Amino acid sequence: MRALAALLFCIAAAAGEPGLPAPASAVIDGEVLHANTLEFLGLTFRDVTAKPIYSAGRLQFTDLEAKAYRGRITGSYAIDLTGDRRAHHCSFEFSGIDLAILARSLGATNEQLGGRVDGWLALEIPIGDPAQMQGRGELRISEGTLVQLPLLVSFLAGNPSAARGKDNLTARFELRGGSVRLLWALIESPAVRLLAQGRISYDGRLEIEISPRLPFAVIDRVPLLGGLMASGLSRLSGNARAYVRGHVSQPVIVINALGK
Repeated sequence: MRALAALLFCIAAAAGEPGLPAPASAVIDGEVLHANTLEFLGLTFRDVTAKPIYSAGRLQFTDLEAKAYRGRITGSYAIDLTGDRRAHHCSFEFSGIDLAILARSLGATNEQLGGRVDGWLALEIPIGDPAQMQGRGELRISEGTLVQLPLLVSFLAGNPSAARGKDNLTARFELRGGSVRLLWALIESPAVRLLAQGRISYDGRLEIEISPRLPFAVIDRVPLLGGLMASGLSRLSGNARAYVRGHVSQPVIVINALGK
């Protein structure tokens, strides 16, 4: 209760309630807060704990920890309540997230999707103007099942269905200008190697370019010319491009076999 009262005091002081000292003159070092469940941006976090600290017009929640989708979230959250640039500041690290559970919670219907998600995220969100949110982060998926190719391509690439749980993804991104900008992403799989870049607007519009590279393992095992043929086909597949357009709810994939 004392921690809750401290938070209410900070909010009232920031709003300029009469009879309260100026925000910059108050200093609060509160108790650890605990929430059984917290929902944010469509995601659900459990067993959330954080310590509130208020000083010089800045409200911080330090030592933040939470459980989510069989993984763990740690980090900090702060609000600048005074000055010319009032904003929310978030810095999180996440580890051990179960991709299959996360995807299902977001409405995905692909039962084959799986893997472990780790990474970090840093955000700055101006108070009253969330569209100007800026940030950056990194996403890593390991021991995943991410790549599903058509039957013929899968056969030529070396029967990737026998290597489930061996896909890995690493991606760096930034948030600015009303979109998530994918600076680069690399998916490495026994079946294929994919490079991607592009952006996803906050309203869900997609503009992503993907460049594949197939190993053609089956052809590589053919005596005499198999190695040369597989190498040539692999280089040729690297010239191809796939463009993902439309909306996240109904993406459209356009393939250009000869590149741009």
